[in-house]
Amino acid sequence: MNTRKLAFVLFVVVTVLSSACAPAAQAGVPAAPAALKPAEPAKPYVPPAAFDMKATLDKYLSNLPADFGTIMPAALKDQIASGKVSIVDVRTPQELADNGFIEGAINIPLRMLAKNLDKLPQDKASPIVTYCAIGHNGAQAMMALSLLGYTNAKSLVGGFSAWKAANLPIVTGKPADSKPSPAPHADKGLLAALDTYLSSLPGDFGTIQAAALYDRLSSAQRQPFVLDVRTPQELTDNGYIAGSVNVPLRTLIQNLDKLPQDKASPIITYCAIGHNGAQAMMALSLLGYTNVKSLVGGFAAWKAANLPIAK
Repeated sequence: MNTRKLAFVLFVVVTVLSSACAPAAQAGVPAAPAALKPAEPAKPYVPPAAFDMKATLDKYLSNLPADFGTIMPAALKDQIASGKVSIVDVRTPQELADNGFIEGAINIPLRMLAKNLDKLPQDKASPIVTYCAIGHNGAQAMMALSLLGYTNAKSLVGGFSAWKAANLPIVTGKPADSKPSPAPHADKGLLAALDTYLSSLPGDFGTIQAAALYDRLSSAQRQPFVLDVRTPQELTDNGYIAGSVNVPLRTLIQNLDKLPQDKASPIITYCAIGHNGAQAMMALSLLGYTNVKSLVGGFAAWKAANLPIAK
């Protein structure tokens, strides 16, 4: 074999061997590592937003239903018959012992309400009706539960007095204990604020009688700022207490500039029957107003006492 043929044969052999070995070599050699991406910078820690009482109250008040969260005694009687309601009596145990209570009610005194959520239904959509003696504290209890996310809480109009006046059934003895269950989730800041407010309520629960209000308005001493939280139409139809300022309850938080700048100034709230006046008092107190009271029985009580009415 001459040199040229030998060279050609060697070329063919080398080419065939290279082709045969190439895949095996590629399979056996690990691929080159991909280029590492630069590490993303760590996101800064953002603490939970501070609890905003003003925004919470505005959302609650501005979205109050047409009935403002009330239920009449006859309607409650029907709901009890259906078996689809939890009843919370927020009076003191002594009041129940002295006067009786609505059958099936559990007793959680108002000042202890925020500490006893485990006695309420875990399902925050369950219907709950609160009541007290006259409606004032029942309204505050209903408002507290609604703020905490209970979406079907109502207060008995006129409280136990109205139930009794309607000749509806009353039982005596000791109410049944509610079986504790895990308390539903609630915003810790809101729960703490409500507990501080409720547990610190004064002996009169923030109320003032019509005659006492008239005396204060008639005296030469510093007179209170009187806040009428009814609708303008109610004032047109029924009159109002002379000198009062009208801020409908649903717009209260949006009109705080109409109230005294000094949060220690005496303020008296009132509505038609006392329910919304109590809610207004509670809202202002939660915002730091330290001298707020609500007129017991509202404008109806003022009128029943034959006190002056402005038109």
